[in-house]
Amino acid sequence: MEGVQRLVARKVEKLLEALGTQVARGRLGEEVPPIPLTLHLIHGHQLTGVLVDYVPREGVLLATTKEGLLSRTESVSYVDLASVVAVTLSAPARLAQLPLLMRPALGREDLLRHGERLAKALTEQFWPGEEQLGGQILRYEVEWKGLDDESGRRALEEAMNAVTRALRLMGEERNGRDNLRRIGRIQFTWGKQMGLTLQGEAGRMTVDPTAPTPQVQALRKALAMGR
Repeated sequence: MEGVQRLVARKVEKLLEALGTQVARGRLGEEVPPIPLTLHLIHGHQLTGVLVDYVPREGVLLATTKEGLLSRTESVSYVDLASVVAVTLSAPARLAQLPLLMRPALGREDLLRHGERLAKALTEQFWPGEEQLGGQILRYEVEWKGLDDESGRRALEEAMNAVTRALRLMGEERNGRDNLRRIGRIQFTWGKQMGLTLQGEAGRMTVDPTAPTPQVQALRKALAMGR
C-alpha cells in the first residue's frame, strides 16, 4: 500500500490525459517506462496493453506487448474514449511522478497536528478518558533537519502512520497494553538506516525519504526487541 494512499481520485479522462503526457515525453526521447493498463469498457468488456497514445475527448491507443516490449508483430487497439468506464493500472507507484494524481504533501504544522491526532487516538483506544484525567499521553516528536521538504514530509507522514499501526498491533496483543504503556514518546528523525528502535520509554524512528517505509510487522518486531 506504500504510496497508494497518497493518490487522489480523478475522472478517467484526467487520468488518461496525465498518463498520455508521460507517453509523449517518451516520444521526445526521455526515458519513460511503458505504462501497462487495463481499460474497462461498457458492456463488461476490457482491453489490456501498453498505452501508446491518448487524444483528449477522442480515443486511446493501446498495444499488446511481449515481455513488456513493443515490437512490429504486436497488435494495437484503437479505443473510443466514450466506451471507457474505468482504468486499472498494474504499477500504481509510477503515478507518484504525476502531481495531478497525488495528494499534496502535508505542511509542517499539518504534520505536527497529524502526529498529535494519531498519538492521542492510540492512547484513547486503549485508555479511554486518559487525557481528561491528566494521565500520560503518548507523544510524537519531530526533528526537522533533513525532513522539511516535500519528499521528507511525505516520508514522515507515511512513517507516522506505519509506526501508529505497529503500536496498535502491540497494544492488541496479550500483555500489550502494559508494554505500550511503557512508551512515552516516539521521535521521528532523518537517517539513512530506515527503522525503529526502542530504548526505555523512548522510541526513535529514522526516516529516509529515498527509501520505502518499513512494513508494519517489521516495525512491530523492532518494538519487541527494544523491550
